[in-house]
Amino acid sequence: MTHSPELALPVAFEKLGIEHALLRSLAEIHFSVPSEIQQRMIPPVLAGRDVLGQARTGTGKTAAFGLPLLQRLDPTHGFQVLVVVPTRELAVQVEGEFVRFAKHKHTRIACVYGGRKVTHDEKALERHPHVVVGTPGRILDLYDRRLLPLENFRHLVFDEVDRMFDIGFRDDVRKIIAGCKQKPQTVFVSATISDEINRMVQQHLRNPECIFTAKPDENLTNSEALQYYVGVNPWDKLRALKLLLADEKPGLAIIFCRTKRTTDKVAGALNERGFNASAIHGDLMQNKRERVMRGFRHGKINILVATDLASRGIDVHEITHVINYDVPEDPEVYVHRVGRTARMGATGKAFTFVAHGQGQMQTEIEKLTNTLLEPAQIAGFTPSPEPGRRFDNASSRHPRSPSSDTRPGTVPAQQNSEGYAPTSFSTAGGGPGAPPRPIHGRFPTRRRR
Repeated sequence: MTHSPELALPVAFEKLGIEHALLRSLAEIHFSVPSEIQQRMIPPVLAGRDVLGQARTGTGKTAAFGLPLLQRLDPTHGFQVLVVVPTRELAVQVEGEFVRFAKHKHTRIACVYGGRKVTHDEKALERHPHVVVGTPGRILDLYDRRLLPLENFRHLVFDEVDRMFDIGFRDDVRKIIAGCKQKPQTVFVSATISDEINRMVQQHLRNPECIFTAKPDENLTNSEALQYYVGVNPWDKLRALKLLLADEKPGLAIIFCRTKRTTDKVAGALNERGFNASAIHGDLMQNKRERVMRGFRHGKINILVATDLASRGIDVHEITHVINYDVPEDPEVYVHRVGRTARMGATGKAFTFVAHGQGQMQTEIEKLTNTLLEPAQIAGFTPSPEPGRRFDNASSRHPRSPSSDTRPGTVPAQQNSEGYAPTSFSTAGGGPGAPPRPIHGRFPTRRRR
């Protein structure tokens, strides 16, 4: 009988103070070199300090707080760590990471969230887990039912803290914190932390270690993610999307839409054209959402069409493309969307469809991320006239070419030598075809590949 050789323990993590049982797990999942956020965050969390941590998406923030908290657990006691996250998908993801890290420890972990029967979570809590990961609404529901005591646990984490302090979650967050009779060690982390969020969270932290790994003059998005914008009118977006997918042939892709209705429409249209796509949004039953996510993680579905609930709950390293079918109104949402690709050193591409009049939204994204989006052309795509202007009048009903529209206030569509006539929107509102303008008197770092 042969035995597989013992894996070499990751020495770099050992130097940070991580114990042997966790090092064995890290070796098995091929964690060898800690990222910057892990190097800077593990020691203070391990020492019991309150921490406010900010780092790009895909840099391993879960391990940065999960490893030291698992090490600080007392196996002879029950519930000790509460991790609060904004979405069900992120709750499942974080639970999975904790399970992987704690493989060689006697640690019980439970995941609780809305959308399924309370009895399911009740049974999980009857096993007296050391760690509970959950969404705010379900955590408070279980607390009100006296199933999840908040009085004496020792460690509190708010993941994606900027989202947690949104108006919709803020009251729930305060209730959870107020339910803690003894001040727990508190850790707040996110990819984006604005000055306003910073001020809000500081009142809930005690002499915190503040760790910001992205400097003001650096990109908030992953440098391995090539980022493009495509000038396309609203009525042409679906056609442009199909051509883009056919040209790019993504391995795994996420397409982000603003509304649930658009998500269903886009997924249905893609399936009609032979693409393997599924929609995911808040109106789906929980078992359907879980089934779609399993299919995407295992490669049975290669295109996920999602609302922003998925932008903070997917940690699939194989995602090659992110497509913003709708420009996010909040630039920070863009950071989390694009962060789904090019994770942990992988490469990826992000495309954003920008319609006429949305140049300022693109500018705000570029200012926040300190990155200019490169213009992209879609092979075989030419824009069509606006639907209401395709005919001269009601009696003739003859199609009119874009360049023949000479009514007052209209501008003929100009095509280049390649037959591509996008509205080449300036990133600073300079009008069609104008070059990007510098932001705050300078250009951000532009990557050329």
